[in-house]
Amino acid sequence: MIKTIKHEVEEILSGGEGIRKLPEDRYSEMKYPKILSVMHFHVDQYEIAGFGHLMIMHTTTKMGMELITMSFMPSEAVSLPYLLVDAMSMKKKRCVFVEYYGCGKADFEDEALKEVYKRYCKLPDYEEKEQWYIRERQPYSLIKAGEEAELIQMTSDSVKAYLGAARGARTDPEYPKLLEAFRQRMIHEGNPSDKVLKMLLKEDGAETFMKKVIMPL
Repeated sequence: MIKTIKHEVEEILSGGEGIRKLPEDRYSEMKYPKILSVMHFHVDQYEIAGFGHLMIMHTTTKMGMELITMSFMPSEAVSLPYLLVDAMSMKKKRCVFVEYYGCGKADFEDEALKEVYKRYCKLPDYEEKEQWYIRERQPYSLIKAGEEAELIQMTSDSVKAYLGAARGARTDPEYPKLLEAFRQRMIHEGNPSDKVLKMLLKEDGAETFMKKVIMPL
């Protein structure tokens, strides 16, 4: 499932205008631990004209778990919520989180995102442990388990709708301040990748990775 999601998103990106894949850097290939590694991380970054930044991190493990994290950062102040997509597969377990965060901003051009929610909201919910950031999500976020094909289509449709909404959307010059404040909360109060990043990069390195790769401004 994860490889298919990654391929479909890359296909969407390849057909978009003003989308540029950034050169590889020291974060592009990472392993943990460095000797006899059990986890491998491949990171791609994109610059999206008129929108901001996208990071795609594909994680594989010796235990059979596979994950993908996609962070869509509207750093050019586009009036859309911050989008974080997490997908995981392990044996028969499958789940996808399409997480929209308002970051304290009240108004968005998000009708297309709400339409995708209506299409997939009846898929089985995935039960989460309570975290502070769950309460910060927009109500049309999709936290779902279920059949592989449906989850792949839900992810693809969500990304298409989000990037489509970004084209020509208005901007809000105050929004980056709210994004920065939310990023600080994700760093200091915890985020979905917190434990893995600190294990991989230590605390200071994890904070740098959040600021430079996951949520750059």
